[in-house]
Amino acid sequence: APPTRAMAAAAARVAPRVSTPTPAAPRVSRASARAATARALPQHVSVAFAPEYGDAKFDQMTRDAFNSGEEFVADVEQARTLWDDDWDVVDVRAEQEIEFFGQFPNPPPGTIGGVFETVVVSGPHKVRAIELIRSTGYRFDASAGAKVFANKTLNPNFATDVQNAFPDKENAKIIVCCSDGRQRAVAALEALDDAGYKHLVLLKGGFNLYNRHWTKKLNRRTPNGSFRTNLSAPGDIQGCGANPEAGNANDAIQFGPWVDETDWKTALGAACSDACQTA
Repeated sequence: APPTRAMAAAAARVAPRVSTPTPAAPRVSRASARAATARALPQHVSVAFAPEYGDAKFDQMTRDAFNSGEEFVADVEQARTLWDDDWDVVDVRAEQEIEFFGQFPNPPPGTIGGVFETVVVSGPHKVRAIELIRSTGYRFDASAGAKVFANKTLNPNFATDVQNAFPDKENAKIIVCCSDGRQRAVAALEALDDAGYKHLVLLKGGFNLYNRHWTKKLNRRTPNGSFRTNLSAPGDIQGCGANPEAGNANDAIQFGPWVDETDWKTALGAACSDACQTA
């Protein structure tokens, strides 16, 4: 049988970028995805435009590629473009996971922000939290020596819950997001593909990388390790002089590893296909 979109996505997955590279990595198409090896890094090519959200050429190429179905694995820049183009997010993380690590960025209606400091696209319909795997809590486990998600079980009504939220399978445009775009996102993409949804995209790096790039107002974050002083901004200025940025390092948001080390495969059981197993 030909590989599904989720299988191709898992095979073609590359290391998600934490900051925008120059030059940019080529996008993953269905044809190249099927031929690519797992975790293979693409060759870099020169491009004549800024490979990021907000560049008119990049945004148009992204819309064309994903709306046509040519591509279906979006990085954080592409996903931000799709957000503005009527694509919605299905966040399949567990309820306790969202409560502890944060909600997918979705500003209140009327929020001024984004790259262009305009009213950003938002709304209650933009992000639907639909658990693929449920848990009874996120708490410390002495045997593991760390916090773990307790009693993980597969949500048997996942596909039905998505269908209730998105009844129009022909026209719904869904970005599937888990913690890191691996085990659960691949399994969810396969389930929705089997359910008949025509427009599906896997978010590479999941919430963990998306949240590193975009604030709650959908502004672009300053890259990790880069600090700057804005003397006209409200609030305290920690340092002025030849190198004021050095004193502002303690204002930086500290992110943990983007890869989720939690074992979700056991709870997925038979729902975790070969593509999911290698994710």
